[in-house]
Amino acid sequence: MLGARLMAAATGLMNVTVGVLYISPEELVRRPLQPGQVSAVVWIENIGPAWFVGFMVTGLMLLLAAARSTGFVRAHIASSMMLAFYAGCILCSAVLTEPPVPVVHGTFAGFFAVLHIAIARGDAERGCR
Repeated sequence: MLGARLMAAATGLMNVTVGVLYISPEELVRRPLQPGQVSAVVWIENIGPAWFVGFMVTGLMLLLAAARSTGFVRAHIASSMMLAFYAGCILCSAVLTEPPVPVVHGTFAGFFAVLHIAIARGDAERGCR
């Protein structure tokens, strides 16, 4: 149970930190694109504080699971969905911008999404639901 709690706490802090960065100055989050270009990440952010809210909610779900010792699977699945959506936005934008932008952050987020599914599966197998 301690391993599940530590993993939920660590990944929860990661999500909360990313959420806080999304309400920080823009220089901390992204480099500017060419004039007239906008990425899917920025486009969604212009609708509202979607990234801040998404990362904060999933981070708090993970931290709450760590504190209560329950809800691990749901929290990790929610984090996986958030990170998969985020990765998809980054990777689609990287392909559509001119010149193409690096895909390392999208790839990293995509693998974190897969990692959360693996953690959820491991927690479920150990009975840490």
